[in-house]
Amino acid sequence: MSGSATGITMTLPPEVQPILDSLTGETPDKKLAHLLLNEIRRKLESCEEERLDLEIKYGMEYGSFKGQLEAGELGHEFGHELEMDAMRWEDLIAEKQHWLEQLRLAKELLQWR
Repeated sequence: MSGSATGITMTLPPEVQPILDSLTGETPDKKLAHLLLNEIRRKLESCEEERLDLEIKYGMEYGSFKGQLEAGELGHEFGHELEMDAMRWEDLIAEKQHWLEQLRLAKELLQWR
């Protein structure tokens, strides 16, 4: 990756050093990069877990759920629980895409390290 990078300076209390020493990475920069990538992956896993819970609850993937919901096959489309689940499911799809993009970007940016 070309171009110049702007660094971030952090001051941590000395008591944090043993924790940093136990983390993966040879340098503080690599340790922070590893933590960042792991946190994004954790957020992706959380989205996937919640999405899977909805798939199990309704016994289908979102596309089928949405089609059946719009056709009135699951009950009243604007019933509170159905509407809330539909909105959350849709949000999870968007959130997953957001975190995938963040992961791709972070990996790309951190390659210069």
